Amino acid sequence: MIELPPKKYNVIVADPPWQYHNKKTGGSMKSGSDAKYPTMSLDEICVLKIPNICEKDCVLFLWGTTPLADYTIDVMKAWGFDYKTKIYWHKIGSLGMGYWFRGQVEECLVGIRGDVKAFRCQKPNFIQSKARSHSQKPEEFFELIEPVLDAHGLNNRIELFARERREGWDCWGNEV
Repeated sequence: MIELPPKKYNVIVADPPWQYHNKKTGGSMKSGSDAKYPTMSLDEICVLKIPNICEKDCVLFLWGTTPLADYTIDVMKAWGFDYKTKIYWHKIGSLGMGYWFRGQVEECLVGIRGDVKAFRCQKPNFIQSKARSHSQKPEEFFELIEPVLDAHGLNNRIELFARERREGWDCWGNEV
């Protein structure tokens, strides 16, 4: 595991490498996150020292999949954040994966710790865009949140488990 930066942030975007209970997924039964990168168990994600890199007042955008919705809440609580709302990403042009239904949405939970004022953003909590590389988040997500973060002076930002570098953000993970 790569050490977390010795710095504090007031914005954290995280897309943990969730581990599913089924090791083989997809039509070929050889696809899914385990085939793309090392995954982590719920316990491993929960004990990450995320509180150590948070400023007193901090907002978290935590990505999760619908089948693991309860895990996402558990992680948010373990990291010391209170749930506030969700942003939904509808992946167009993608069949999606899943055993019950084909998952074509991802959820991004928004939580806070300390005194972060409500954004009062007048834009919908819904993004619709094409899926990119496995687990890579859409540009539209950042286009939605960055102006709001700027307006609230939340500019000390990190993306955890990042898959590419982004101007104005620190990035942490084994894919950057």
